Amino acid sequence: MLERVGDVDLRLASAESLRTHEDMLRWITRQRGRQGAVLAVNAPMIVENTGGSRPCDRLLQEHFQRFRVDEYTNNIVSSSHPRTIGKGLVRMGFDLDPTAESDCLVETHTQAAQVMLFGVDRPVRLKAGPIGARKEAVARLRDLIGSALMNAEPRLLAGPELERLMTAHLPDLNGTRLGEVEERLEALLCAYVAAWLGIHGLEASAVLGDMNTGYILLPNPQRG
Repeated sequence: MLERVGDVDLRLASAESLRTHEDMLRWITRQRGRQGAVLAVNAPMIVENTGGSRPCDRLLQEHFQRFRVDEYTNNIVSSSHPRTIGKGLVRMGFDLDPTAESDCLVETHTQAAQVMLFGVDRPVRLKAGPIGARKEAVARLRDLIGSALMNAEPRLLAGPELERLMTAHLPDLNGTRLGEVEERLEALLCAYVAAWLGIHGLEASAVLGDMNTGYILLPNPQRG
């Protein structure tokens, strides 16, 4: 979770690795506060198609195929778990409309967000390959976050939670502990996308798809 410090600075306030969707919903309930929240999720939230993939998934491939972002087939059958989480968040009062002034829930894609935020030709893939390659990927992504987001607008400020995440000693981590670091880094990217929307607004974002069939929201620094 990122909290705003001043007008355009951000601080990592909490980074948790949770397993069940009940745990996730309880954590969000505790953390959302009274000032409203923008929540970005690296998973399909609006899924109405019974088979195949959504139009926004095809648009993602059309625009990001040359960057080799992972391709997903999202439908009611393949995406039942995140769809359930999304419906739970809506029942909690989160609005799937990215222009909503109340608590807002948006879907993003962390690999495509890396392309937009870092200007890389290939996004860093986490949770792929042998453990040695996974550790190298975590190190690369931490370097990108440190060099780009800590000098961006909004700027990611140093703090205890970020320090723990960015300095976790990778050689000491087994597969489970490494997976927790990977999840927290992906969550940090999601939180940054949420903060980007909250600070810069929809006009500084790219939206693939629509509210009816599903959409993917990405930061667009060229408009920010």
